[in-house]
Amino acid sequence: MNTLLDLGRELARLRKERGMTQKELASLCGMGQSTLARFETGGVAEFGSRKLLRLLEVLGYGMDFVPMKREFTLDDALAERQRTFESVGGVQR
Repeated sequence: MNTLLDLGRELARLRKERGMTQKELASLCGMGQSTLARFETGGVAEFGSRKLLRLLEVLGYGMDFVPMKREFTLDDALAERQRTFESVGGVQR
């Protein structure tokens, strides 16, 4: 799990395993359903740590759920941005 998209997809899987809708989880976390939907599908460039912690808490996980990656490089940032563009049908290389 290396990107926000990966994390969003994993949280969507966990939410579904618990039989929760986006609307239910978003409400419990104090955020809008559209914000959660964009996070789950990689439609956000960044996601606040408080929101992430609240999602994990409601789903029954702690911050240790999020694996820490090696030092984040410019190449990592560019690759993540490219994957985001491709996932939403945007500009490709």
